Amino acid sequence: MNPVLLVTARKNKENKCIIEIMNRILIRDINAKIEEVVKNVFLVYSSLSPMEAYGLLFSARPSCIAKVYPIHFMIPSAQEEEIIRKTIENAKKIVKTSFYVDCHKRGIEVNCRQIEIGIGLGLKGYAKVDFKKPDFVVVINVIPNLATVSYVKNTFG
Repeated sequence: MNPVLLVTARKNKENKCIIEIMNRILIRDINAKIEEVVKNVFLVYSSLSPMEAYGLLFSARPSCIAKVYPIHFMIPSAQEEEIIRKTIENAKKIVKTSFYVDCHKRGIEVNCRQIEIGIGLGLKGYAKVDFKKPDFVVVINVIPNLATVSYVKNTFG
């Protein structure tokens, strides 16, 4: 089983959140599991697709959840250069029109600004950076020894 979601919990709600997340995911995947990788940050492992798992949480969102990110791509490193390089390679297949990059460091010290700018420059000529109405937001979550990449369609623009 692979991690399909990265979920952040509201402050001091992590124990309640594990139960509430599992109550939603176990409806469709009895073998799902959850791991707290850093305080209030969870990886959800499931045989469901990232969007199926995301839909289960989104349809009846537990109150303890702060953010939910479907994991479309993982990088087994927390090094800025490797995150930039591998995200650019993968994003060229998906992001075709407009985008912006949003990086979050969770329990590890990395230069998110360098990652955001590096990916933006690397996709120059493939897609346009648009902070107001992008078609996609490329969300990078960096946790110890791992970076997750989520391609979130902007439905608010």
